[in-house]
Amino acid sequence: MGASWSGKGSWFSSASPAKEGKATINGQYQKQPRLDPRRLASQFVYTRKGSMYFDEDGDLAHEFYEEVKVENSQTTTMRRKLGNLRPQGTVYYPNPRLHVDFPIPMYSPIEK
Repeated sequence: MGASWSGKGSWFSSASPAKEGKATINGQYQKQPRLDPRRLASQFVYTRKGSMYFDEDGDLAHEFYEEVKVENSQTTTMRRKLGNLRPQGTVYYPNPRLHVDFPIPMYSPIEK
């Protein structure tokens, strides 16, 4: 499906000389080791998804309530407000946190 099957290999395989590595002195291409994506991952978490909401006044809270006057009475009740709320979005941590599912244990050697 759109792949080029020429003598050098397909466009999505690593058989092409440009993807294998740098040319050496005699013109041959030197293969470079592949990097494990798990090694490139960071053990730190810098952001989280916010759990609060903004209302139309710009106030930030987990939930909003409004006073509603009961008809033919002087009492008022509180009703939860569900409309015109925007989610907080991405929240940046002031200090990075360690990721819970990071597979590499971190330790410091005991000095004797």
